[in-house]
Amino acid sequence: MITPAADNPNRLKNEAAPSPVGLKNVPATQQAISLQLQGEVPKWVNGIMYRSGAGRYNILLDNGDTHHISHPFDGLAMLHRFEINGETQTVKYSSRHTSHGVERRIGERDPTLLTFGPDPCKTIFGRMQTVYHHISRFGSNAKLQENDPEFDMVNVTITPNFPLGERLEAETGIPRGQALVIKRDANTLQVVDNTTLEPIKMFTYGHISDKLQGQLCASHHQYDEETDEYVNFMVKLGPFPSFQLFILGPYLPNPSQPPPEPRLCEPIWRHLGAWKTMQPLKPAYIHSFSLTKNYIIIPNFPYYYSFGGLSAIYYSCAYQTFYWDETRPTLFQVVDRHTGRHIATYDADPCFAFHSANAWDEEIKLPGGGTEHVIYMDYCTYENTDIVDASFELGKLSSGDIDLAQVAPAKFVIKKHTRDKKNHAIAPSQVRRYRLGHVPSPSSSKRWTPDAWSFGLEYNKRRVASYSVLGYDLELPRFNPRYNLRPYRYLWGVCESRHAPSYASGAVVNGLIKLDLNRPYEGKNTDEKSSAKIWDEPGSSCSEPIFVPNPEGTAEDDGVILSTVNTIDQDKQESHYLLILDAATMAELGRTTLGTFHATTIHGSFVDIHGKGVAVN
Repeated sequence: MITPAADNPNRLKNEAAPSPVGLKNVPATQQAISLQLQGEVPKWVNGIMYRSGAGRYNILLDNGDTHHISHPFDGLAMLHRFEINGETQTVKYSSRHTSHGVERRIGERDPTLLTFGPDPCKTIFGRMQTVYHHISRFGSNAKLQENDPEFDMVNVTITPNFPLGERLEAETGIPRGQALVIKRDANTLQVVDNTTLEPIKMFTYGHISDKLQGQLCASHHQYDEETDEYVNFMVKLGPFPSFQLFILGPYLPNPSQPPPEPRLCEPIWRHLGAWKTMQPLKPAYIHSFSLTKNYIIIPNFPYYYSFGGLSAIYYSCAYQTFYWDETRPTLFQVVDRHTGRHIATYDADPCFAFHSANAWDEEIKLPGGGTEHVIYMDYCTYENTDIVDASFELGKLSSGDIDLAQVAPAKFVIKKHTRDKKNHAIAPSQVRRYRLGHVPSPSSSKRWTPDAWSFGLEYNKRRVASYSVLGYDLELPRFNPRYNLRPYRYLWGVCESRHAPSYASGAVVNGLIKLDLNRPYEGKNTDEKSSAKIWDEPGSSCSEPIFVPNPEGTAEDDGVILSTVNTIDQDKQESHYLLILDAATMAELGRTTLGTFHATTIHGSFVDIHGKGVAVN
């Protein structure tokens, strides 16, 4: 969207015109400032919280026009850094915009920019030109990205201690185990300085190993602290997508030993075809997946890339590329973590999820003396993909009493899939615990074992995943990282605010919630019988909570919750602050205001005073 210079009320100030959909630019604070703390921080909380998100939506062009970004996911990248010291009761804050190369490309009208939200101004002829430019500029764009650390926009998850590999360690000068990397759902990553947040290098997984090739990967990797292994996968798009699983590690430094050589598990290309359903696997949107001690489980929700993903270069956006097919099941592809072999596929009801929570596998004794290998995995699940439409309104909070006329989509925004539904009805998320029963044991999936023939027969059996609902209305899930890959009890996340209309009304306004998964409840979280504990204030909207465990704690919920909050008071004054809660009671311990602005951050991570990630997403 473009606002002509003549229609810009701020043109005399040399400022961008205000957004027609209510998204505002966020000021950067590159020099760290000390913040005034209200309340207190537990003395044991010492480290740095990083958050990634969007910071610029309205770009002033050289000719005076203003380019407007309409979808919150497409806001130009911004990083935030909070240095928290419980011993001295101090909090220091800094932030930085990290997509100046994208801003330059917008000014140059680069037709190869890919976004999440649609461009309603692009004609069919313009889309055909875009296809041509994507093909003709592929090589030149790769060279530009190699030399410009801000060439593309990467602002989803933020990963400390990332395993860069020898090539990038030598090129960037970053010691092993100290890289701070930003990721997204495409094979484009960005390493930044862990103090100044300045972008250093844009790269792909192919820079780590030339064996790792593909267009897509998960923003949320999985990590096994016990083995010090980083797990993810690559997807090659096309009519028959290929999945390439890989494990990196160990990389964290050990002062008593020389630096270990980086290890890359042998990546194996596999077409994870669903033999048991006799349906070919289609490329689907995968934001996160599950890991256990013995298995990697990749979900395949029926939210597909049309034309094998090739339509992305026609539309130049993801939203118009995806389509929901309620006639097809969700598939869970199970891969033996030790051999890389695809050993089973499980059918489930059609559904959708952005985020997985925890997962584990165990061997259960059966009556009569037998055993059954079972995988349990938790997801924040929706009955369809209408929640993607709700994402258009993320960060458009206007007041405690929201004026829906202000947050409703602008008239020229492309028709959304929920528009024909009554009140844009969107069901809340369900915390589902999936059970995958009779999983082939890791030993039975090894090559050339005596029971290889019987395993082949077992592989072709149709398997069905069952699930139970443990809670409702929880998204952006976080749990105590000490319980990763094993049974756990508590889950924290965001929930709909009680002081604002629901997501179905077109506003995304969040409170914070803690659920006791051992006490499932089918009613509302606000009911007296519910075990849920909620922090929620009028006019406030919270970002993903980060659980930081007490180093000396023994209880699973002994820790703090860190979140950032956008709020607006009765005088319509905006502010943004860091919130610190007692994780067990969800009672407020302290807060500190960053400034009179709103900033939308989705994910974050926390590292201790030694630079080791203790709460990573």
